[in-house]
Amino acid sequence: MFPFITQGQTTGPDTIKVKELGEITVVADAQLTSATKTVYIPTGNQKSTASDGVSLLSRMNIPQLSVNPITETVKTADNQGVSLFINFHPVADEDVSGLNPSDVKRVEYLDFPTDPRFQRAQHVVNFITHAYSYGGYTKLSGKERFMIRSGEASVYSKFAYRKMEYDVMVSGDYDYNSHIGSVSDEIYRLEPGTIRRTSGTETGKQHQRGFYSALRASWNKSDNLTFRNLVSYRRINTPINHTSGYVSFSSLYPSETYHTESPSTNNAVGWDSELYAALGRGWSINGNCQAEFAGNNTSSNYYAGTESIENLADEDSWFLRGSIQVNKSLSDKFTLFSNVLSGGGRTHIDYTGSSNAVNRFRQAFTGITVGMSLNYQKVSGSIDGGYAFESNYINGKTMDDRYPFTHINLQYAPNQRNSISLWFQYAAFSPDATMKNPNIIRQSELMYISGNPDLKCSRNTSANISYTWLPSNKWQLSAYATMFLISNRQIAVYTPDGPDGMMLKKYQNDGDYNHGQIGANLTGKFIDGRLSISVSPRMLLYKTTGSNSISYYPFSASLNVNYYLGRFFFNGYYDTGSSYVDGENAFLRKMPMSYSVSAGWSSRGWNIQLSVVNPFQSSWKLSEDTLTTRWYDNKMTQFGSDYHRRISLTVTYTFNYGKKVSQTGELSGEKKISTSILK
Repeated sequence: MFPFITQGQTTGPDTIKVKELGEITVVADAQLTSATKTVYIPTGNQKSTASDGVSLLSRMNIPQLSVNPITETVKTADNQGVSLFINFHPVADEDVSGLNPSDVKRVEYLDFPTDPRFQRAQHVVNFITHAYSYGGYTKLSGKERFMIRSGEASVYSKFAYRKMEYDVMVSGDYDYNSHIGSVSDEIYRLEPGTIRRTSGTETGKQHQRGFYSALRASWNKSDNLTFRNLVSYRRINTPINHTSGYVSFSSLYPSETYHTESPSTNNAVGWDSELYAALGRGWSINGNCQAEFAGNNTSSNYYAGTESIENLADEDSWFLRGSIQVNKSLSDKFTLFSNVLSGGGRTHIDYTGSSNAVNRFRQAFTGITVGMSLNYQKVSGSIDGGYAFESNYINGKTMDDRYPFTHINLQYAPNQRNSISLWFQYAAFSPDATMKNPNIIRQSELMYISGNPDLKCSRNTSANISYTWLPSNKWQLSAYATMFLISNRQIAVYTPDGPDGMMLKKYQNDGDYNHGQIGANLTGKFIDGRLSISVSPRMLLYKTTGSNSISYYPFSASLNVNYYLGRFFFNGYYDTGSSYVDGENAFLRKMPMSYSVSAGWSSRGWNIQLSVVNPFQSSWKLSEDTLTTRWYDNKMTQFGSDYHRRISLTVTYTFNYGKKVSQTGELSGEKKISTSILK
């Protein structure tokens, strides 16, 4: 039997033909858009080479955003403000410096989001990050700008324990600028005759130091309930701020040398609380409460020959404001919401010196909004309307103002590659306490400045249409057109009605401000994503009426290039220079071009970057301002360090401890201090 068994176990040739398949590579989408948001997934190179949230956005080249790596600012492509969020919690631009880029899972861009956690923000960037079940990370950062003598350093630490999370931040900065000042050529058309005043700074110096600290405690281990509290302290001290130069007149006054001294100290203590709760059955509630107390002291002294003008101001102020929004989901497609925003504050300013005065401001406001949002598969949007009430008390005089407002937005996305967005809003601009300051303060030999207690709100109408196209991971495109109109605007008007027949600069409702934009942002990624190139052309349109009528249509463009080579990274940035018509002071401002080249290295928590900014620009010129009115003209060149050549060295070290899970946020706060002092 053995031969037969052997034969039965012999395998014959297979009759099925075999074809060898080539290698198949599946590439996941790194970007997609929808009717509610656009989502971008940062690459490993982008996260490992970024040192904070702003640098991560710069490397990602998101087409709806305009990120300037020199000034470290983030705006929309059409130059609108952006609200920054981390895991649905609001943060300020400065506080994103504490973000650990390696924790970022994705970045979302949203216009007029309907999610109540975004607190009715108009344009949003939301970082979605990993969180920690326990432990966290500590980040040490330092930046020094050589050739202009400025720098900053910070320590940021996050720690999670059980259901609580704690964030601590301490930072400081300094700016020693020895090239401040201006050169101006002014024409005063006064009743006695026309006087020409020319002045120029020959020496100028400013030393400014800032300090910021904050502590936040968060309870946010549940998607249905989050509660956060923040306390902060900030200080800005300018002990040295003086200029010296020449001043000459065509008549009335002899030519003299002048000297100015303007030291100041600003302190503020703040508190910020935030609550979100999903109550079940489609109900949810979110609220926010903010309070701040600030103390500001300024001294402005001007000496020219025997002429002396001294203005000392001591300001104490506080404000309290809060909002609460109730949401009810009728289905997975429709949601109703109602929001109440209310607040108030008080400001005391005592002026001494050449002008003695006492100012007492009180302000209260309340706004009520009702609206509806919808969310289908390809279409989303919202519509709301409301009514606002303001009451202002200034030195015994009370003024009230009431106005309606509305917002409409609609977004359509036929697929994950294309989306179109349309928004419209009608609102009002309220004058601040500075504009309503009734005192008349002497500013120079021929100029007085004053606010206007009778100033009215300006009505604002704006609209935008934008298109986003994401054909593949290689290409990104955003195109837009924007219209922005202000009727009966609040503006500084110059008339020869000052004391002794001098010029008076006083805020009034005067004319309209019309502004439009047309532009695009195109990004291409090559060499497996290691090289990205982004170009952003833009045309601006300005037409104003009133005491300063201007028609102006400037064109500008920027270029941003990133390249990655192992642990090394490189960046190049170029901006043609920008110009605009200021809506508050009526001048036309032109600013120089800027460019930079950067190289860096990152590994095991270290991130070191060296940047050369404007290497061929030895000028200290900041801007050229032109103002032409019926009674007063001014051509001014301002000086500072913003566009002067420099070398920047940034070193960041981050070390982690603990275990990552779910999601969390970053510290929120503001480093600026508001003031209502006339300057």
